[in-house]
Amino acid sequence: MVAQSRRAVRHWALWTLTVPAFGLVVLVDLAAISYGIKAFAELPSWRGIDVVFALTVSALIAVEGARRVESRRRRGGPLHKDLAPAWMIAAAVVLHPALAILVALLLRIWWRIRAGKCIPYRWAFSTAVHVLAVGAAHAVFVSARDLTGSSGLGLVASMGAAAAVYVTADTLLCGLAISLIVPGSSRRDTVGGKDDLCVDATAATLGCLLAAATLVSPWFAFVAIPITLSAQRALLLGQLESEAQTDPKTNLGRVDWWRRRTEEMLRRSRTQREPMAVLLIDIDHFKQVNDRHGHLVGDEALRAVATILRSAIRTKDVIGRFGGEEFVISLPDTDLDDATVTADRLRSAVAASPLAAMCAGALDEPDLDPDTFGLTVSIGVAVYPADGTTVDNLLLRADRAMYAAKAAGRDRVRLAADLLTADLRRPTLHQTPADTLQPR
Repeated sequence: MVAQSRRAVRHWALWTLTVPAFGLVVLVDLAAISYGIKAFAELPSWRGIDVVFALTVSALIAVEGARRVESRRRRGGPLHKDLAPAWMIAAAVVLHPALAILVALLLRIWWRIRAGKCIPYRWAFSTAVHVLAVGAAHAVFVSARDLTGSSGLGLVASMGAAAAVYVTADTLLCGLAISLIVPGSSRRDTVGGKDDLCVDATAATLGCLLAAATLVSPWFAFVAIPITLSAQRALLLGQLESEAQTDPKTNLGRVDWWRRRTEEMLRRSRTQREPMAVLLIDIDHFKQVNDRHGHLVGDEALRAVATILRSAIRTKDVIGRFGGEEFVISLPDTDLDDATVTADRLRSAVAASPLAAMCAGALDEPDLDPDTFGLTVSIGVAVYPADGTTVDNLLLRADRAMYAAKAAGRDRVRLAADLLTADLRRPTLHQTPADTLQPR
């Protein structure tokens, strides 16, 4: 029994983390435990337990009522935000820190029970972040209330400051953890985009309203349930629009979406007489990954490469999944030299990334060997207008250049312009080698 427990411990996904990621996770967990112990030691009495009950029960009803909606929204990407923090923000404002932590713990434990399979260290880290965010929000609320007063506009400002601090602490700590656990993560993967910021703002606002209502009577917390359910369904509309144009495996744009964006980019390039580049990227020997490690690991590797590529390009560049293990990127305002530098940077980024750790962390597969599990990419480059004046022409030339990179040994970048020069130098059926030496 002891031996089995030791083997189970050795297989924890926690041990697959890099040193910085491991240090952050452990530090945040220990800080939350220390703060929780201190808060409960300073709790003068259990007065306010009725507020704890009202906030917890109303939150659980809202969470269960929106379970199907949130399950659908979670498929939209690696970063998921919902309105559950609203109740924790309210607890941080109206309760002693120990009781507010109790609300957060009860909600997180319920989430763990209902979630089924999850990676334990991630759940513990997320719970620790909520505990620290509750403490920071409460401290800011008390300090702001002492400065502005406990009635009227001053109380509203204090609640708003507490909610902002809670959301900021949650976003920064989770974003830092994602960036360390998944190297190459983009800003959108770590802190979210505009839609995620809107969710944070909605949760913060609802938390302030909940706190104000709870100050009147704890049972006003139940009034927030239908409001929350309606708000969460409204959030799903943006999710559905995003899913329609997003590849589910890589979270990149689908090829038809990429083509529409690239057509618009090409029209601007014609109008402004600027160059534009198209990169076609293929993962080398990807079939061997599926054959050796299974399709689940292959899917995670595909997703990891997509994350690396997206994080290594500019915000104005457009990336999509072309199909299979191929990706396509359009680079506005980019000439041949800049496109070549970008392509080589992408190639190097994939080759140097710790894919084993990234895939093991997602699949809880510590047997992946970092020394043997690695991927490279071959990249073809085509530039407007020299290599083509339409998207189809640029894709065709980039595709030929990509296959030339594979033929040259893989893990290489090849330019469509070089292939055109080689074709011009190659003898045709009506030329002899001597003819090719004669000036044209």
